[in-house]
Order: sequence, then C-alpha cells, then structure tokens
Amino acid sequence: MKVIENLVTALKDGYLCDHCLGRLFSNLLTGYTNEERGKILRTFAAFLLDSGEKLDVDLSNFYGIRFRNVKLQVGGPKECKVCKNFFEKEIDTFIKKALEKLNGIEFESFLVGCVPTEDMVKAEEELWTKVGIEFVEPIKSEINREIGKRLEKITNKKFKLENPDITIIFDLQAKSIKLQIRSLFIFGKYKKLRRGIPQCKWICPKCNGKGCTYCGGKGKLYPTSVQEIIEKPLLKLTKSKKSRFSGGGREDINVRCLDWRPFVIEILKPIKRKINLKSVEKEINKSSAVKVKGLKFTNKETVRAIKSERADKTYLADILFSKKLDKEKLKELKELEGKPILQKTPTRVLHRRADKVRKRLLKELKWKLISPRRLILKIKAESGLYVKELITGDEGRTKPSISEILNNEPKKISLDVIKIHTKW
Repeated sequence: MKVIENLVTALKDGYLCDHCLGRLFSNLLTGYTNEERGKILRTFAAFLLDSGEKLDVDLSNFYGIRFRNVKLQVGGPKECKVCKNFFEKEIDTFIKKALEKLNGIEFESFLVGCVPTEDMVKAEEELWTKVGIEFVEPIKSEINREIGKRLEKITNKKFKLENPDITIIFDLQAKSIKLQIRSLFIFGKYKKLRRGIPQCKWICPKCNGKGCTYCGGKGKLYPTSVQEIIEKPLLKLTKSKKSRFSGGGREDINVRCLDWRPFVIEILKPIKRKINLKSVEKEINKSSAVKVKGLKFTNKETVRAIKSERADKTYLADILFSKKLDKEKLKELKELEGKPILQKTPTRVLHRRADKVRKRLLKELKWKLISPRRLILKIKAESGLYVKELITGDEGRTKPSISEILNNEPKKISLDVIKIHTKW
C-alpha cells in the first residue's frame, strides 16, 4: 500500500513526466530505467482509475491513455513540475553543445556532472517531503547517467567514474558546459649539465609574468629552466599551454646535476593525449644543457611519492680559498663525518622559507688538495643539508662548517651533484 499511496501523492498536484515519476521509485526492482518505471507506474494508476478506484490525482498525468470503463476529462500534457520537461526538450540540445566543445579533443574516457536549476532542486525537495526518500534517486544522478549513456553511444568513448580523461560539467541554470581535462603525468629522469639554469620556470615576482623593467619584459628571471627545456616538445605535441614540474629534490641554479634526478612533469589540459615519448626524449636530448631518459606515463600518486622521498646525495665541490690551506687543519675535516650539522635557514633563501634550525647528517667526507688554495671535497649528505652553507658557514648560521674548521674563507665554489641515492 505504501507504493500506491506514494504514487497517488506524486500524481496529485500537477504533471510529472515518466523520468521524474520513475525516479521516486528508483530503488525498487532492477533492470529498468526510471523512464520505464514511470510508464509502468502511470499505467498501473490508470488501471486503478479504470477499475473504479477514486484517486485524488491530476488527470493531465494520463493524457493519451485510453480508458474503457470511466469517462474522464483528461487535459493535454503540461510541463513536468520537477524537471520542467528537461528530458523531453533540453537534454538533446545540451548533448549537441557538448559534442561541439569536445570536437578536436583527444580522449578515451569521460565522466558527466551537472548542476540542476534551482527550480528543479526546489521542486524535487518539495515532492520528497510528501512521498518520502526511501526509494528515490536525485535528479542530478539521472541527468548524469542519461547524458553519459547517450554520449557513450555517440562518441564510442567509455563512461568512467575514476580518473576519466575528461569531465563534462553541464550547468543547467547557466545553460553552459565546462570541460575539465585531466592532466597527463610523465615520469622521467634528468641531468642538468650547465650552470645558471633553475629547475623550474622562475616567474618575475614584480610583474607575475606579465613583463616589466625588472625582468626586461620577459616575465621571468632566467632565460630558460629544466622545466622549460623538457616541456617544450610536450606542450607542442599535446597542444597544451602550461606544465607543472615536480623533481625528486632540486639542485641550486649554479649547481650541475650529473646523476639522474627523478621527476614528473604534469601537462595541464592536453588537447592531444596520444604522443610518442621516445620521440619526445630524442627531441629534448638535442639540448646541450639538459638530458632525459626513461620517459613514461604515470599518475599523480607518483608525484607524491617522488616529493616525499628523502634521498641522500653525494656532491663534488671544487673550492678556491682566500688563503693558503693548512694541511694539518685539513685532517680535522674527518671529524665532521657522522656528526649532525645544525643549520639555520640560509640567508639566500630566507625570503621564501621559514627561519628555523635544521639538523642534518654529514655521512661521508673526502678531500683532495689540488693547489695551495684549491681543494676538492666529496661530500655524502643526508637529504636537506645545505652544502654551500656547510662550506661557507653562512656567517655563523651553519655550525660546524668547513670554513670555520679551516679558518679560511672560500672565494669561489663550483658544486656538482654526482650521485642521488634514490630508489627510482
């Protein structure tokens, strides 16, 4: 009896289309669409009326049904009091607009989302207060599913709930369609063979990339970066305009990275997704500054894994000191091995990082005297140790330091990363 009572209540005040009627009982039976449920329930109510049952319903809900035993004044169909005839009149128009927006975009899977109109939501909630919510499905879910089924058939692409290539948002209130294109994530490893190149694009802080006198109108502080060299062929092939770069740590601008550093480059809003990464690798490797290897498609989880890894690194430092080196004091450098180094945030990065004390371990230290004032150090350090400051002391902000032990100020430092102790 509960179903009959709810059915009569649903049909009482105004016209309800098959979709919106069936959706009130969506959680009963399986293998039917809401539209099919609505037709069955409407026909059942008509059977009751034709058998002589007195039902307090709006008779416009039975337009087109041929009664045998009762004579009823059935008016023409009205606008559905919930969806406002969306399923009958508007859904195909929205699908056509979506297909136009999707034209030229490469994808294999998609997801549909929608923003119903305020009137739809209000009318649906008012109906729920009368019939209850035990068996109902929200209109938003049905719109998503019905549009998804039709797009799947037309495009021959797969409707996918998790990680679709593209999400199509239908705003019924604004009568607009927005596309959310899933990024392409590409894993690889790089070497940086030239000094003076930052890892990521360094946008001018004065103009935020627009171009000003401070940056010479370029919008950035350095001519190129590891990111820009790697992204160039990828943006061209995918017809994207922007990338994000995540490295397994980073070397300073004037430090070379002579071992393979893992990275993930995220290509935002790619129009083309099917690209040959072997060809991309060859194109990037034409650069004399940056080399890459092992490019392969990956996912966002790899970004998190790479950024969370704390890999030890081995550095080679070629240092020219201000005065002649004391050989006896050089022997004291061995005392740094296995000892924690206390470092306040370096002066050079204090403007963008919190001022705090970090404790890092110097794991191994070897040295070779090249000339009276020139020394080469091989340093294996825990991740996060500022090696330049370990050498200079950074005006006492790093203790102990090599400069302090040798009582000798470095005049020039050439630093290279020669080994990244990573699992990648």
